Amino acid sequence: MEAQVLCQPLLISAMAIILVHVLKRFLGPKPPRHYPPGPWKLPVIGSMHHLVNVLPHRALRDLAGAHGPLMMLQLGETPLVVVSSREMSRQVLKTHDANFATRPKLLTGEIVLYRWADILFSPSGEYWRKLRQLCAAEVLSPKRVLTFRHIREQEVRDDDHGESGGEDTSSRADDASGPERDVLQPGDQHRLPRVLREQTEEDEYLKAMKTGVSLASGFTIPDLFPSWRPVLAAVTGMRRTLEDVHKTVDSTLEAVIEERQPVRDEKARSGKSAAAAEEAENLVDLLIGLQERGSSGFHLNRDSIKAIIFDMFTAGTGTLASSLDWGMSELMGNERVMSKLQGEIRAAFRGKAAVMEADIQAADLPYLKLVIKETLRLHPPVPLLVPRESIDECEIEGYKIPAKSRVIVNAWAIGRDPKYWDDAEEFKPERFEGNTMDFMGSSYEYIPFGAGRRMCPGISYGLPVLDMALVQLLYHFNWSLEEGVNEVDMTEAPGLGVRRKSPLLLCAAPFVPDETGCQIHV
Repeated sequence: MEAQVLCQPLLISAMAIILVHVLKRFLGPKPPRHYPPGPWKLPVIGSMHHLVNVLPHRALRDLAGAHGPLMMLQLGETPLVVVSSREMSRQVLKTHDANFATRPKLLTGEIVLYRWADILFSPSGEYWRKLRQLCAAEVLSPKRVLTFRHIREQEVRDDDHGESGGEDTSSRADDASGPERDVLQPGDQHRLPRVLREQTEEDEYLKAMKTGVSLASGFTIPDLFPSWRPVLAAVTGMRRTLEDVHKTVDSTLEAVIEERQPVRDEKARSGKSAAAAEEAENLVDLLIGLQERGSSGFHLNRDSIKAIIFDMFTAGTGTLASSLDWGMSELMGNERVMSKLQGEIRAAFRGKAAVMEADIQAADLPYLKLVIKETLRLHPPVPLLVPRESIDECEIEGYKIPAKSRVIVNAWAIGRDPKYWDDAEEFKPERFEGNTMDFMGSSYEYIPFGAGRRMCPGISYGLPVLDMALVQLLYHFNWSLEEGVNEVDMTEAPGLGVRRKSPLLLCAAPFVPDETGCQIHV
């Protein structure tokens, strides 16, 4: 009897405690959330198995569909935060921009880029800030970009004397994309500097450059296990590969700099006016001049100059060529858009034998701008924006982001998200008509060049080249698919800047207009 008397209050008390805990769980304040959700992990490798033999930008888009627009994966030793929505990208690129303004120290940047001496991969700090200020004021300013116009125009004149027949637009894009010519070319001499005049030497440099870019994604094994990096870099052969890339790149850039020395000496002796001297400069001359003069108390050394040249060359042959290639691919798959754009261009320059950059800037070509915007939406130059790294721990939407987390923004996924875009997978340039959305970093559903402190600094440098290349291709040629080919293969190749898996092979028929705009058959 006494036992029953004791057990009853204990049972009631226990039930009351359980009830209180249940009510607290469902009705009380939510416990603080911790790390963002993510896919299941395995020991040691973490979530790496989710990204094997796939295109990362597509696989991460699919994973975000299951786990949310702020997602964390564990790739080896490296926590990877993936941002896949407009709202989350605004948090990372604007609200917490200062905390995510540095870059992870990837092995490619250490070996190929003179211990991260370039603009793109340089970690946040005094060196990066001064380098960016210098480039914005002296190298990539609108005024400076304008002084390189004659070089771009010369290259276009040379490239457009092609012949009809099969044309690999990937090769044409690489050859005519512009900024690398501003780096290497004085404008009125041979197409390539002496060091790259032999086709084998040019091929060797381009192959080395593309290898370096492909290993800079941050998804390589040595970059995912930083504490084991020296061993893994040796075992996987990545260090030897990157050292070979560095040797090729460094020797080429040294030769390019040395080849311009007689030109600089002649300029010093000639006593030309400052304006005339500036007009004759290319990027190498400009950087050497800044090194000799000093600028804003910031000393450029030889390695910094070579790293900047490499950035510009890579941007010219990689990202711009890829955008041109994808733009032509989309136009070939959409006869209505091709006809409308070609009609606009040929009406604007009716009867002209040659179209120069000044003509394009003076003309009203609104549909060209829409086509370029739509191309960059569907095919951003770097689908997963160049990785950032968190400096300190911070909180986003209640989730904790640890210090030293690698952060990537899936600009490709955001640009195709049906929440922000009607018919998101379709190529419809008209979607940009009548709105003010641009790619300058204020519209977070449309960030092909990023946003915030680490936004691509070379937009003003590259866009005139893309405008000019498209105008030249569509003004001077009629394009068609090869015989027997009914549609364009849009398969992507893996890499930091996703390019076409196969070359875009088209047939080009020269278009020679008379003064009325009618075609003269040749």
